[in-house]
Amino acid sequence: MARIIPVLTLILAVATARVTRSESPKEVLAQINKDSFGNSVLSVLQLQLATGGPVGEIQILLNNIASQLNGDQKKADKVHESDTVAFEKIIADLEQEIAYHQSQIVALSNLRDSTTEALGEAEQEVRVVTSDIANNEKSFADEQATRNSQHETWVRKDAEHVDQMDAIDEASKIVQHLQAGVAFAQLKSRFEKVQAKLMESKHALFKPLINALTQLASKVDNKSIIKILELLAQIRQQLVASRASLLATEERQAANWEVQSSHLSEEHKRLVERKAFLENSIVQFKVTIQEAVEDLEDQTLFLEDAEDSLAIQQRWAAEQEAQYEAQTFEREQQLEVVERLQEVLTSKVSAASEFLQVREEVF
Repeated sequence: MARIIPVLTLILAVATARVTRSESPKEVLAQINKDSFGNSVLSVLQLQLATGGPVGEIQILLNNIASQLNGDQKKADKVHESDTVAFEKIIADLEQEIAYHQSQIVALSNLRDSTTEALGEAEQEVRVVTSDIANNEKSFADEQATRNSQHETWVRKDAEHVDQMDAIDEASKIVQHLQAGVAFAQLKSRFEKVQAKLMESKHALFKPLINALTQLASKVDNKSIIKILELLAQIRQQLVASRASLLATEERQAANWEVQSSHLSEEHKRLVERKAFLENSIVQFKVTIQEAVEDLEDQTLFLEDAEDSLAIQQRWAAEQEAQYEAQTFEREQQLEVVERLQEVLTSKVSAASEFLQVREEVF
């Protein structure tokens, strides 16, 4: 009896691809009989019937085969369910990883592009600021030169006014001495020096005075002295006023330059600080771009690896699913054959006996 079990299993495998529900018991047995292994089993069944062996033992064998097939299917279902859960977890993790790398690629690409744009703007602004610094320094130098020229002019003119006022004072003293009765001959040397100094200035203001002094040298009279003293007083007053005006202009220009130079210095400081900030930003932008490019390359490789892993897992899952479905289909076919054999051997024993009595041996 132990020999019948593996033989029946082979018969099931042969019958799985051949039988349909429309076939009669004799047709089913005829198909099995065409196979050498099936023929051998039917010979055993024929011998079993001929010797009066109970059909129930064959039914027990078929029941055991059916039970084994059902048990194998339950185990396969359990493994399939476990594999499906594991696969879905792996797929979900890989899809999450792919989504992460894709988001990183988008973020890094945006960072690279925006930083590249910022770098271009910073480099352009550095060129502008550098030009502004040069213009600022030129403006400062030009304004400084102008201010120095103004100051030198004031110093020269103020010195001229001082010399002219000293000459006027000296002339006043000489005239006063003449008015006091001092002989012109005693004052002639001093007179000629003052007269020469006044003539050197070539100032229109001194022309009437020079003419009056020239006349006084030829003729000294009290009326001329009084007229000259009045003229000397007037000229000195005008020189004092002119000197004061020049000093006021100098002080105003000095104050303006102080304000202007302060503004230029502050602007220069601001521009230099801005340039330093931009140059530091440019260095940082280049570092950021380089890091973004390197990270982008890494994330691209990570994404490709994750996508490859996902494709491998999906192929593996498809293969496992196909194998599971094929094995399940095979077991279903085998169970169908078992059921049909059971049907033939139980409810239609007479047909089976009749077939076995008339069948031709293949050995």
